[in-house]
Amino acid sequence: MFFNTEIDVNLIGQILGIFLSVVGFFVYFSKTRRGILGAKLTMDIGYAIQQAMVGAYTGALINGISIFREIVFYHRDKKKWAKPIFWLFFFIVITGLSPVLTWAGPISLLPAAGSIAAVIAFYCRDPHHTRLIGLVSLTLWLIYCIVIPNYGVLLTTAIQLISAILGLIRDYREKKRKSQKEVV
Repeated sequence: MFFNTEIDVNLIGQILGIFLSVVGFFVYFSKTRRGILGAKLTMDIGYAIQQAMVGAYTGALINGISIFREIVFYHRDKKKWAKPIFWLFFFIVITGLSPVLTWAGPISLLPAAGSIAAVIAFYCRDPHHTRLIGLVSLTLWLIYCIVIPNYGVLLTTAIQLISAILGLIRDYREKKRKSQKEVV
């Protein structure tokens, strides 16, 4: 046989993760909530597949849950069914329980905890708060990706951390400019 299917699927998954890192930048750097959620939805679809390919099944399940989370939160201000605070608690609970289904030891708790922080971050209407809370989420996912190892998601998570920090710096500068204009 010319190739080992298990190794090839993992390699393709790693490469897919690297390509998805481009989308990852726009998650936390987008100026609007809808832009953030649209980029996150695109990324979650890709990562649900990618994580399964590299054997990170807890991450794959959580990304699958995140697809539905982003759809609900994206429609929160426009659709009556998406408005109730019930959804915040539903996604916290379902994400918190997800490691039970894919338990691979205590490492399974990292993406769950990171994703619970992400539920709260993406529920926020203010992109600045999404970026701040997102730093906690991203840090926990970064540790998970190092331990698994999942190089594609590791790269994306590092890029997202950078984009969140750059977005926060941009927020700070814009706020500073506005306050200086008000003084004048």
